[in-house]
Amino acid sequence: MSLRAAAAGTALVLAGCAAGAPATETPPAPVTMTPTGSAPASSPPASAAPTPSASSSAAPVKAAPSARPKDNRTAAQRSKAFVVNGIPVISKKHPINAGYRRGSVTAPHGLTRETQAALTRMIAAARAKGVRIRVRSAYRSYALQAQILSSKIREYGSETLARRYNAAPGRSEHQTGLAVDLWDGVTWGVGVRNTRVGTWLWANAWRYGFILRYPNGKEKITGYAFEPWHYRYIGTAAAKDFGPNTNLTLEEYLGLA
Repeated sequence: MSLRAAAAGTALVLAGCAAGAPATETPPAPVTMTPTGSAPASSPPASAAPTPSASSSAAPVKAAPSARPKDNRTAAQRSKAFVVNGIPVISKKHPINAGYRRGSVTAPHGLTRETQAALTRMIAAARAKGVRIRVRSAYRSYALQAQILSSKIREYGSETLARRYNAAPGRSEHQTGLAVDLWDGVTWGVGVRNTRVGTWLWANAWRYGFILRYPNGKEKITGYAFEPWHYRYIGTAAAKDFGPNTNLTLEEYLGLA
């Protein structure tokens, strides 16, 4: 598949969704995700996964630097990401502009080469456990993200509400090719957390260099509401410090919160 075709496919997928809740439902209220990631009795059982030795509140936290890292880029320098300890940080507080370019590009999702390779390994490992992970959204251009936010503001009738679940252009990790939205092909929205895919990812994604980017209860830190489908690649060396079933945020890990 050509990259032009991949981008077109992504746009079709996004016609019915954005970074947050789907167009067919009201953005969900915050919910509690248990440390074991267990689903209610009526949900399909999750595949076997390591059980954490402590609750998510006791997750390992890397010691914050004595001085908080500062983003000293000018507006003109935002074609490059703000980087802390080798990890690009893209958020409401640390945006990139339309001039940002991914270091490498791969088909079919437009992810960076390293991210796609890690995703392929993770999907294969999940499948070996009987868990089928599907990609709902991956790379998005600056222009496409602007289009999504605009449409969601009209849909929700509230810009404030729309921005809880949908990033403005330049403030979405999807623009970097380092982030991916994952699901089982059936359940979308906050309900992803209790699917076999959701529970497996929360327990195992760190093994492949991915972290749950917008954990439950951390909106004041990340700037976005709980998104159990949004996983960000940071590499296995850093992700191992997060471990399974944790609500640790990237901002806390890097001393930005």
